[in-house]
Amino acid sequence: MKITKIIAAIMICAMLASGLCACSGGAEIPDGYQLVACDGDDFRLYVPTNWTANTAGGVTSAFYSLNENASVSAYCVDDAGEMTLEEYLAYSLEKLSASLKDFDFSGKTEKAVLGGRPAIKVAYSASFLANAQGENKEQTYKFLQVTAQNNGKTYVVVYSAPEEYYDSHLETVEGDADGAGVIPYFIFADAYVNEDKKEFNAEVECPAGMKLISTDERAYRFFVPENWVSNDRTEISAAYAPENDGSNVSLQMHMTEDESVTVAEFFASCEARYAELFDEYELLDDVDIKMDGVLAKKYTYRAAIGGVEYKQMQAIVMRGAVYYVLTYTALPEYFDAHASDVEKMIENFDIR
Repeated sequence: MKITKIIAAIMICAMLASGLCACSGGAEIPDGYQLVACDGDDFRLYVPTNWTANTAGGVTSAFYSLNENASVSAYCVDDAGEMTLEEYLAYSLEKLSASLKDFDFSGKTEKAVLGGRPAIKVAYSASFLANAQGENKEQTYKFLQVTAQNNGKTYVVVYSAPEEYYDSHLETVEGDADGAGVIPYFIFADAYVNEDKKEFNAEVECPAGMKLISTDERAYRFFVPENWVSNDRTEISAAYAPENDGSNVSLQMHMTEDESVTVAEFFASCEARYAELFDEYELLDDVDIKMDGVLAKKYTYRAAIGGVEYKQMQAIVMRGAVYYVLTYTALPEYFDAHASDVEKMIENFDIR
């Protein structure tokens, strides 16, 4: 979903409980650290080698473990405009306050350095519904956010963890007495180019006017209209509408250990999470469809976060122990404009 990146990163942090890339550009990787990067990143984020890189959602991030759920992410924001560093910080904190439950910020700011540039460091907390020891319950997360500007753009690094684990990794992120740490090692650089580009099977016969955006690693064939733009920043199969209005589609697989759980029951569990994550959530439509010749469901709903409303559709089919979820997201005013394209994607979806 295209939302303000600072909120998107926090959602990733909270949902972890529910690939390392090769370095380019000649930057030297610090001892005991690894590079985490998405195509186009004009910075380099280094994390300890015992952390797990997580770029599947297109956000450059990593986490320590699913048990402790400590994570760090870095990104260039897309809503700073001409704001100064101080103005953007105030703006972002206001949006977080409006969108996160039990948001708590002391008002204290500290001067810092990020990538050799002056930065501002703040700490805050919020509550999330998260999976803890197999049970969904509300947890308090603590955050450390460092914001800086470089070449007219604004960048954010965010560390988060449940409050009981926050201090365990704080020095790793902020840096130790020897200057080793995620934030001290962060640098600005030329745009990152992933040498391991996604390769699509040219021998696959595509429906007329469509192209393949899933690799042979996937258990499915996901086709989109030829004028849609494949999203190479993410490891999942995803694409953007050609009009550059933020409308996008993605295809994800969810494994289950209980094949008796129906698609309707699976979506009901998703709804419970959506109600917690979004400021507003409303189911608009629920219809039976077919995907790959199998009875499936299509759900359309509206959701709001950070003061912005989105309209989203999910087509879900179950095959074996896997739920295949095709998600279409758009601003309400653009949703209908791409609906026929998305219907073609559903019609031509193929489980291998």
